[in-house]
Amino acid sequence: MRFVYPSFLLVTLLISSCTDSAQQAQANVYYDVLSFVKQQISDLSAQKPLVNKVVSINEARSQQAIRDINWSHELELFTQADINKPALRSSYQISRPDSMTFRYTLKNSEEHLTVRSLSVQVDSVTHQPRRIEAVLQTNNPLYSSVRNLLLESGPVAGQWRVQHYKLSGFQKLPYFDKNDFLVEGRVQ
Repeated sequence: MRFVYPSFLLVTLLISSCTDSAQQAQANVYYDVLSFVKQQISDLSAQKPLVNKVVSINEARSQQAIRDINWSHELELFTQADINKPALRSSYQISRPDSMTFRYTLKNSEEHLTVRSLSVQVDSVTHQPRRIEAVLQTNNPLYSSVRNLLLESGPVAGQWRVQHYKLSGFQKLPYFDKNDFLVEGRVQ
């Protein structure tokens, strides 16, 4: 009896490790935006390029040239546009307007999800994303918001890198006015 429990535990661990490997080996259904953005965050954090940045909330607007940027925070909404989660595998309609464009649109039955649409245009030679666009929308009793995301990238000094990004939209709290926002950066 002493050996039954440890043997059962060992068999359970072996079976669960096999299923974990099988789940990890599943291919992505949608374009892997998350890996690209994480790599860009890592590269930009190391390079510290100069960024001409505009921030606007309602009528207040500021502009500055800056090198010291927390890229994880700056590109966070792009990581939230990741739709390659196992639970989302059948949540989006896939269309290919041309051979270089991947377009994903939320199915009507999935209205509770935040990422409403995602479009990725890749370069014909490198197959790296030239343009990523996404629309994120949240509606609940506490607030409603729409965030439009745009990220443009291309070759810079022999490396594929973000050249321009833009986040715009609004947030509306009950009993308060709608707050429009814009964050735009041009990477030098």
